[in-house]
Amino acid sequence: MKKIKYFIVILLIAIIISSIWPITLLQVYVADKGPYENKIIYQTLAKPGELFSVKWIHSVSLRPVIETYKIENDLKISIYEMIFDSFSANLPASPDYNTKWEFHDDYIRVYNYDVSFDAVPVVIGKVVADHILIFRNKSIYLKDIYKPGGYVKIRVVKEKLINYLFEEAFN
Repeated sequence: MKKIKYFIVILLIAIIISSIWPITLLQVYVADKGPYENKIIYQTLAKPGELFSVKWIHSVSLRPVIETYKIENDLKISIYEMIFDSFSANLPASPDYNTKWEFHDDYIRVYNYDVSFDAVPVVIGKVVADHILIFRNKSIYLKDIYKPGGYVKIRVVKEKLINYLFEEAFN
């Protein structure tokens, strides 16, 4: 009987702590209008200061582009750098504002951006782009977790630990 009381007390303490303990999550959610709007299709633990990248193939130049972002303390997402090896439509063409450019033999690195987002928008490529979210050396192919041509956003949120555990257990 004593063991059962200890178990119940420990269980109650765990429930109380998980109900108030906040965690930080990197989430990909559906931004398309329709039945899946706002559905979280990927999430993982994250923390301010960490970087993640979105790698994709440019539809005109057919060359890789890597956009790297930083999770800020206020949970906004700032552009950390962009790396590409060929100029093309919708890519930077020259330094603007305070951006800095490094020209290497195989690539161009643009950094020192002063741009941040509440959520990073991504339209998942249907044919060429093959958008990949890279976080902590793990590659998540966005077309595998949502439809090619679909519109998703990447955000960082605070969530109660218990909510996260329930979402992971029942989704």
